[in-house]
Amino acid sequence: MNRENVVKSFALMTWLSLAHVQARGPASPQNPFPASRRPEQLQVLQRSSATDAARYLAGLPVAPESPLTTLTRDPRWIAYASAMDASFANLDQRQLNNIRTWRAEFLAPATIVSRTCLYFFSGPDFLYPDTLYPDCTTYVLVSLEPVNPIPELLSVPPALLQNTLQTIEASLNTLVHFGYFQTQELHGYLQRSQLKGVLPIIFVFLARSGKEILNVDYISLSKEGARAVKISFFDPVTGGRKVLYYFSADLSDDGLKRSQEVLRFCNKLGPANSFLKAASYLLHQNGFNIARNYLLRVSASILQDDSGIPLRYFTPESWTLRFFGSYIGPIDLFKSFYQPDLRQHYAASYPKPLTFPFGYQWNPHDATLILAVRRSRQAAPPGY
Repeated sequence: MNRENVVKSFALMTWLSLAHVQARGPASPQNPFPASRRPEQLQVLQRSSATDAARYLAGLPVAPESPLTTLTRDPRWIAYASAMDASFANLDQRQLNNIRTWRAEFLAPATIVSRTCLYFFSGPDFLYPDTLYPDCTTYVLVSLEPVNPIPELLSVPPALLQNTLQTIEASLNTLVHFGYFQTQELHGYLQRSQLKGVLPIIFVFLARSGKEILNVDYISLSKEGARAVKISFFDPVTGGRKVLYYFSADLSDDGLKRSQEVLRFCNKLGPANSFLKAASYLLHQNGFNIARNYLLRVSASILQDDSGIPLRYFTPESWTLRFFGSYIGPIDLFKSFYQPDLRQHYAASYPKPLTFPFGYQWNPHDATLILAVRRSRQAAPPGY
């Protein structure tokens, strides 16, 4: 490498380090990844146009040589970036920092047997599994919302691109303030946005959590099967490469009777750390027996609020349960799914209070969190 290229590479590394600090918040007193990984990271960053697209959509600086730099000079984008900075800073301070503290003490020791996170009914929410399961190397998100390729952003008319930014900000409003996606808001975003599907929001979460996207592949498990996207990315906090799968699939009994390709795909990943949050109490209903039984069979651990799997399905011989927060029952929209047995467990076990809201409960004092760990430490062999 000649001297000019060395200087350019050094300058680029310096800028990217500063940009990463902006994305992650205040600097840590120690470097989160060893010096030996820095050349690999620099190589990754230089070749990823998807990273710049994600950072633009997230309201974060792009690489100086990126064609998207011109778009970031628009006063409307600058205002959008400022609003996104404020929203995510508030979310981090009010909720995510407390979740990280709780996770280190209670969740991490219970999830070391698996490096896979399985998240049914997820929507595009990569933010919470990344926060709760930072040691995982594979994330599988599954929900009904569609996945569509992101076009070259410079090919989108400026007015439509600006509209997309506005709808991204609006669609994130409930999640940023309350911790979950509101289905109607998300559907409205998908209908109004020039960039269709969940991928733009997933890109926002990847960028805002400091990830560097290596590759994006659009896949289908068969001609009529679930559409999916596979995103390979570099995580500078752990210093490793990871993969995120998002499947657009119907997890109802009717949908899984037509096709169980998603379940077969998950079987190949081994026992999983399963995660359920604000799941509309679907697994309480008879129309989702297959998905519920599948999670109970293949999970090494399950972390959920009360909208996930009903307590009665966790048999004492198979699961060790720990409760956190309090249980006052579902919000009014789902009040028919009240669990008297769960209320009794909370009354008898004096759970440790939570310092963060979770699921549908925006007040930490009312939030419910249940950690189920398989007693055998291994999930049963898949039967699909």
